This record gives sequence, structure tokens and C-alpha cells, in this order.
Amino acid sequence: MGQQVRVGRELIFEPGAIISGFPGQGEGRTYYVNNITGSSTADGLSWNSAVDQPSTAITLSETYRQLGGGAPSVTTNDYIQNTIIVQGTGTAYTAVSTLPSYTRIVGLGADPRGNGAGIAQIDGAGTADAMAGSARGLELYNIQCDQSGAGSVIGLDCVVLFRSRIEDCAFTNQGTSGIRIVSGGGVTIKNVTCSNDTVAQITGLTLGNGATNNSHKIVDCEFFGDTNGVSFSSVAGKQTVFKNCYAYGGTYGFLDTSSSDVGFQPQYIDCYGNGGGASTINSAGFKISNNYTRHLTNCIENASGTVFNIPDISNTNA
Repeated sequence: MGQQVRVGRELIFEPGAIISGFPGQGEGRTYYVNNITGSSTADGLSWNSAVDQPSTAITLSETYRQLGGGAPSVTTNDYIQNTIIVQGTGTAYTAVSTLPSYTRIVGLGADPRGNGAGIAQIDGAGTADAMAGSARGLELYNIQCDQSGAGSVIGLDCVVLFRSRIEDCAFTNQGTSGIRIVSGGGVTIKNVTCSNDTVAQITGLTLGNGATNNSHKIVDCEFFGDTNGVSFSSVAGKQTVFKNCYAYGGTYGFLDTSSSDVGFQPQYIDCYGNGGGASTINSAGFKISNNYTRHLTNCIENASGTVFNIPDISNTNA
């Protein structure tokens, strides 16, 4: 009979600690990635046997997850959640062409908003999207997607993305867009920046291209684009909320051409839009196609240097 340890409060595991056996919940495995010490043939289950690239870890993780963790009586358990920890080094990781589902990817290193060594950085080198694919239940933390060369590419390009989280990440120097979600729902984007300092980037955040993007929660983010900070062109963005976000574009800060009206369009709360395309209200910092006064709450627009409050707080009934 095995020994028992009774814990009255909590156990704190240091980074790299391994839990063997069944911990009482279907947590899945943790895979470790280091492009200096890792190997493409390692199992990735500890820092001493780290794999070389996030894509290598994703392949291992997806195989394990879809087999239900290898339990002999279970043939599939697609919802078990694995973790991939990516060590920031002085060398960027190569592009990821397949996204995992029900997996968290955590960058271990310097703040991804920076520019230099020690960041968990994925580089498409101007020839490929830094990360691309379709996923459900994906979580990204403290990752930088960058391009070291110019190209018509995207930082995180999702054909489909549902029930996922992107937090404390940076998407920089992407020729086309920092993030693009063609069709999605239930995605939380928090403390994220889409920016550029060396390579032109047309749009910071792109949502839609005709598909739906519903129930997203986008908070405390900054989106920069040479043309648009945010471009929302979905058929509908039902109950999608932007809160405390800043968008800057050469033409539009926030551009929302969603076809649906009240109750179906995104809501913008405490947001700041800065655009250079015109100088009247709802023409540059914000360009909301349908009933903008119902969809903007306590927002500030900078339209080519002319500032507007939306709704207009000078109204005596406000």
C-alpha cells in the first residue's frame, strides 16, 4: 500500500517540476521547449529532455491528447489539456504551421513587448505566418510573434478560433496583420499589443472577412496599423466587447463594417481610436457603420487631431 501525504494548505511546484501518476484531474502532460539544449527526437517531458521547437512539442502533445493520455481503456479524450513551456533564448523559434487545441503555450522569458534576447519569440522570417491554423481551447501566454523580414504575412492567423485565450503577448512587424481571426467565438484577448517598428503592418487586428466573430472579450490592448488599427468585417459580432483598448491607423483606428445592428454588433467601452482619414466624428478614430452612438460608450476619438467624445458628454441629458 502506498504512503499518503496529507496537505492542509497547498503544494507549490517550482518551474520544471514533474507530477507523476494521476493527480486527481485530467490535466494532461507538460512539454518543455528549448532551441539551444533541446532535440527534435527528445520526448519533451522535462528540461533535461526538452524538444527543440514549439512545433515539435505540438506534434507530441496532440498525439498524447487525442489518445486520451494513453490510458488502455480510453481511446479518445480530446479535451484533456496539455501545457507547452517555451524557454526564451537568444534565438527565435521557427514558424508554427499547425495550432494545437485544448493546449496552453506559455513563454518563459522576458516581456514579449521588448526587442532583443530572452523573449520566447516565434519568427516567420517574412516568408510565413508566425503561427497559423485552426484551434479550439488554445491558450497563449507571454509569447512574441515577430517577423525579421518584410512580407505579406500574419502573426497569428486563425481560420477558426473558438473558446481560447491570448494574454500578455505581442505580434510585431507583420506585413498584413498582427492577428487575424476569420471565424471565431468566445476568445479572450487581454494585455496584447499588435505593433510594428521595423516592418510595415497594414492592420493590427483583423476580425471577420465575412464570417462571424461572436462573444469575444478584448481588453487592455493596443492595436497599431499603417492603415487600420482594428478591422472588423464580420457578418455579426454578437456581444463581442472591446474595453479599454487603443487603436491607431493611418486611415482608421477602429473600422467596423459589420452588417448587423444593435444587439448584434460589437460594443466599444472606454476605448480610444486614433485615425488620420478625416476630421469629423465617427470618420477616422472610429468608423462604425451602424448606429455608432449605440455601440460606443465613453469613448474618445482622435480624427486627424480633432478630438470627440462619444457619446457627446456635452449633452445636458448625458
